[in-house]
Amino acid sequence: SPLPERPPNLCPGCSHRATYYAVKIALKDLGTEGIFPTDIGCYTLGLLPPLSVADYLLCMGSSVSTAAGISRATGQKVVGFIGDSTFFHSGIAGLVNAVHNQHDFLLIVLDNGTTAMTGHQPHPGVKPAPPGYGGVNIDIANVVQALGVEKVQVVNPLQYRLTLEAVKNAVNDTGVRVIISRSPCVLYMKRLGGKKRAKTFVVGPECQDCRHCLDYFGCPALQPPLTGDGPLTIDEGLCDGCGFCLQLCEKKAIRAKSSK
Repeated sequence: SPLPERPPNLCPGCSHRATYYAVKIALKDLGTEGIFPTDIGCYTLGLLPPLSVADYLLCMGSSVSTAAGISRATGQKVVGFIGDSTFFHSGIAGLVNAVHNQHDFLLIVLDNGTTAMTGHQPHPGVKPAPPGYGGVNIDIANVVQALGVEKVQVVNPLQYRLTLEAVKNAVNDTGVRVIISRSPCVLYMKRLGGKKRAKTFVVGPECQDCRHCLDYFGCPALQPPLTGDGPLTIDEGLCDGCGFCLQLCEKKAIRAKSSK
């Protein structure tokens, strides 16, 4: 029989999904909605359900400038997204303009240390650098501050509670705010010879099939029951071991698998 259709999806363990989830929950908890200009990279997949955090994409580097324009024209909460390589490629100019014209939006730089979508080519902020790479690493936070942005935070998106708090504070603030969401691309780390994270996770009997993790997070390793009701399962072949699902489960039904 024909294979079922598979929509494009962010990788299991991808830090971009963790960032998007924190933004969705932050806005939900604050009782507000946002407009999400996005940019060109693998994080563009945030436009698809269940993440749905991409409303507008024009061209590479456009997220910053369109965020400025949309916030000025609508007065609504605007959260723009741009990747680290795209930031260096063409996002800096828009940020300079936003600071100069005193715009009001939150920009989140999705910093996974490489140009992930097109083959892990190094960029000025690559970290860790590939073997034999002789370029100088430029820290994005230093660049952002040098451009005149006074409200800059660096978070690890896999630390959910800290990231959620940072996003809430930034959404409630005014002016140009930048959060640098920094965690290395899982495929890039494997390409450099890194090992898969040691822990694997299982779903316990506490799971009430609330589907929150599926409806808001959507990691490919999370599998709904094939037939009827029942707890979901975690596909160990797909799970990267990042542990983010353990942090978001309100029922505390997800736990590290025992080594026994």
